[in-house]
Amino acid sequence: MNPFPYESELLVIAILLYLYDSSVLLFSNEALLTNTAGTRWSVVWGWTGFVLSGKSLCILNPFTPHIPAFRLNWQFEGKDDDDTDRSWTERAELLARLKGSTLACAVGLFVFLPLGLFSPLGAYALVAAAVVIYGSTIVGLARLSRVRDRLGLAGARFAGFAFECLVCPPFSAHMLRRIALAQRIDESLTSAACRLIDQASWNRLRAYCESLIDTEMQSAAEDSARRAGLETRKRQLDAMSAAR
Repeated sequence: MNPFPYESELLVIAILLYLYDSSVLLFSNEALLTNTAGTRWSVVWGWTGFVLSGKSLCILNPFTPHIPAFRLNWQFEGKDDDDTDRSWTERAELLARLKGSTLACAVGLFVFLPLGLFSPLGAYALVAAAVVIYGSTIVGLARLSRVRDRLGLAGARFAGFAFECLVCPPFSAHMLRRIALAQRIDESLTSAACRLIDQASWNRLRAYCESLIDTEMQSAAEDSARRAGLETRKRQLDAMSAAR
């Protein structure tokens, strides 16, 4: 008799929860900045052809749970505030200490667990999966506890986050991303992207932003304050591109 009659369902549930946690719903004026390698940043936004309750779906690469993604927004009208605190990028360095734990948990979940469920290794692989998954989670939470105040996870918030990770391993595999996405960032998307991403990525983002502004301008009355604000924003994007 098969000792694991529901192994397929268990693995499917784990995968679905993991993919769910890889998905983000973004407003049209939101995008994600990802820190791929130290000082290298890139920008991603939602699928323009898929809109749910005014938000577009953005699916992060499920094979890179160790790469943090920060949610930023920008205003269609007016200008960016030059005095905004830009030190939020330092949080990516704090989160870097969770990369090993995050990857180890993903390996335990999607390598050792399937081996235990579907291969002759059976219980041996399952024990290894449990050790790797919960061991990496505990190590990650211990490392996180040292910087939790700087990441806005003090007190009950940290306790709740730790409980979620321990109860649901697919969430633990996304520990780093879950924290990054929850960060409050005051700097505008356009301002941050202009100083962080490369020229090709900036050109694509600028074209995307301008297309949204043009759409808004179609519904703005001539000589209205709103249209003037939209035109100001387009001029600022031109100036930011010239200053790069």
